[in-house]
Amino acid sequence: MNCTLQTLRRFGVVSLISATLVSCGGGGSSAPAGTGVAGSYLYVSVPTFYFGTQDVGTRSTQEIQITNRGGDIYPIKSLKLIGDNSDEFETDHIDDVVLNPSEAIKVRLTFAPVTDGRKFADLDIDFDTIVQVSDAANQNEQVFYAAQALEDDGNYVESRAKYKEYLAADPVTVNKQRAAIKEPVLNESALYGEQENAGFDLYLSALNARQTGDIQNANRDIDTLLATSPESYFADDALYLKGYSQLMDTKDYPQAVASMKQLRSQYPDTTYYDTALYAEAMAHQEMGNRQLAVSIYEDLRYKHTGIDVLGITMAKDNILSRAWYERANNALESMGAG
Repeated sequence: MNCTLQTLRRFGVVSLISATLVSCGGGGSSAPAGTGVAGSYLYVSVPTFYFGTQDVGTRSTQEIQITNRGGDIYPIKSLKLIGDNSDEFETDHIDDVVLNPSEAIKVRLTFAPVTDGRKFADLDIDFDTIVQVSDAANQNEQVFYAAQALEDDGNYVESRAKYKEYLAADPVTVNKQRAAIKEPVLNESALYGEQENAGFDLYLSALNARQTGDIQNANRDIDTLLATSPESYFADDALYLKGYSQLMDTKDYPQAVASMKQLRSQYPDTTYYDTALYAEAMAHQEMGNRQLAVSIYEDLRYKHTGIDVLGITMAKDNILSRAWYERANNALESMGAG
């Protein structure tokens, strides 16, 4: 699809408010919900900031997040504070930041009063829009974020229904993969009993942390789940997520091998068994352990071989085996060992 550049020069407003400046005091967001920026699918995490009572000559900084919740692309050209008291507020300098779908930036806002009194300023966001999708596709992206909000509130039944609604409308952004992972997980949480669900919140937290790039907290949640609920229905899911993250996110190939071996040993009946085997081979291949990688790929292919006569091999007659046979065979051919 051709992209059309629309120079809109619209702006969203976030009110920055301070109370009368007489002594140091606490402060925080005066509104928990965010707001959309007019004329776009940009979303500001907190529409109004309240900095509280603060002494003249001191500084206080808070943070907001600006997220692209649509399917178009938003080059953000500048952030500027405007209003009668704007000289007593500061914000980060933005240098041609481009927000693709689901991407976000964090922006610091600082209040540094120089005189007494109540002070106000607005944040002007100057951006362009590169149109990528239809308005219907943009509207469907809002269903994803509605599902996410329901999930955050612990309303998993309605959240799952929203994720299903989102997927049914043929989404076009990276959120499609995220919803495809979340929907069955939320479904499983409703199917299994209290013992199996013991680690569900931790697993869901780990998924969400990885989604935002917070690998450290994702691994922390997984380790807690495995230590406290090793019999949980989600324990093998969590261990696979850890190994996959080590393989794909942090490129810690030795640890990825260790996690995948632990998965196959501790949960031999897991549906991730073949996936873990394949991931081990990938990790060894990345480490330069060619022969070991070839051996594992061959073991995986053999496991799903139905016919092996006079050098002619064919996969077992089921969809899963045919898929793994082909995948292992392709990996071997790419290594010149087919």
